[in-house]
Amino acid sequence: MTILKGLNYAAMPVMRSATPEQHRRNKLVNALSEQKAMAEAERDGRVYSVTRRRWVSNDTGEKTLVDVPKRLKRWWLNDANGNCLLTLRYGNKVVEIEKGKAAIVVGKSDKLLATIDTLISAVKAGELDPHLTQMGTGRIIKKRGR
Repeated sequence: MTILKGLNYAAMPVMRSATPEQHRRNKLVNALSEQKAMAEAERDGRVYSVTRRRWVSNDTGEKTLVDVPKRLKRWWLNDANGNCLLTLRYGNKVVEIEKGKAAIVVGKSDKLLATIDTLISAVKAGELDPHLTQMGTGRIIKKRGR
């Protein structure tokens, strides 16, 4: 016991989990950061790719951990007039900030990164919380039967 007496001890602090609003904000900020990295790579002429680690069964039935590319979808496109249009997505749904208007008109493509930064700031400030809360209310969660 003389070895353990030489250590210092303290009470473990209580770890508080994020509120549902903070969780939704973090999820959207992470997705917007990924879109920003894609836009930077496109501007620089690079290919942006993200890999995830997955357990996959091989031919003999053994499970091995492999890196697989994550499927990414751009949230912006250029219209016929040369304007860049950006949609904001949460999960697989488009967030309509104004009723009936699903796209943000960025203008020229060089303003895309600044617009994404503005959206990240708005999400962190909680300006999109009502929209994000509404996005999560459409699905019904069923309880498992015993």
